[in-house]
Amino acid sequence: MPAKKKFVALLGIGALLAGMVLMSPSPAAAYDIRWGTAPAGGVWQALGTAMVNDVVKANPKLKGSTMPIGGAANVIATNQGKINAAFSFSSTAGEAWDGKLFFKKTGKLRNIRELAVLFPEPTQIVVRKDSGINSVEQLKGKKITPGPKGSAISVVSGHVLRAYGLSFKDFDIRYLSFAEAGKQFIDGHIDCIFYGAMAYPAPPIVNAGSQRKIKLLPLPQKVIDSLVKNVKGLESYTLPEGSYKGVDYKVPGIIANVVVIASKDMPDEVAYAIVKSIDKNFDRYGKMIRAMRLGKREDMAKDVGIPMHPGAVKYYKEKGWIK
Repeated sequence: MPAKKKFVALLGIGALLAGMVLMSPSPAAAYDIRWGTAPAGGVWQALGTAMVNDVVKANPKLKGSTMPIGGAANVIATNQGKINAAFSFSSTAGEAWDGKLFFKKTGKLRNIRELAVLFPEPTQIVVRKDSGINSVEQLKGKKITPGPKGSAISVVSGHVLRAYGLSFKDFDIRYLSFAEAGKQFIDGHIDCIFYGAMAYPAPPIVNAGSQRKIKLLPLPQKVIDSLVKNVKGLESYTLPEGSYKGVDYKVPGIIANVVVIASKDMPDEVAYAIVKSIDKNFDRYGKMIRAMRLGKREDMAKDVGIPMHPGAVKYYKEKGWIK
């Protein structure tokens, strides 16, 4: 081949290879992760910060930050593109996808995708031991906090009340932060911390139990059965004896699984990097956050009723957790 033609051919091959490099996805591709957590005082904020820091450390071209929003609001913000990753509940994500219950006004939120299931959060309904209150029905008209406004906790709390034929209108509702919930319960300004699903052990309940004698209200089996049947993503669960100071009995209830969701527009390689980082650090998160010890890394790929992000699918197939 003449030297000139050989030079042109080499240029063409070089351009082709350069194009292939540009088109190939890279786990380290530049991207800004905006992760929705929850208001201060719960475990989601600390856990989200750790997860963002870990994935950014492993992928230097990524950037990341957390935003203390809340489980239900997280789903809406992710769907709108205001954030691109977030914590929520399995039940909340399923309702958002279907446009049901809390999400009737927003309609079906179809821009969300599942990344990972982390751990279960159980029902924890707390009253003072000397209150004379032994059932949810006896709380009617009382001052209760169902969780922060816009939180997935408050959504599940609403489900629990509906299973009794009640609603928030039947109570004096206080949407309190976790820190305020514990403080106001101790001071007697509220009668009940009513968490339909909350990380266990719940910091405000630990705080309340350290200064007041408390008791946890169980859910009757018929209420549990109704919730599991009618609300996608809820499962039956019993807190063991000794779950909190003075609670020397089992407490039947339900759980919602904590999930990480993402925008459908998140690049596959970023979704892959996030779930890989969570898997790699799963045991360490359990040492940081006791609630994570209730989860199992192989359950990260559990179906929660919304489509899984392709980047997560790729990783879970490599691990053999899904086919």
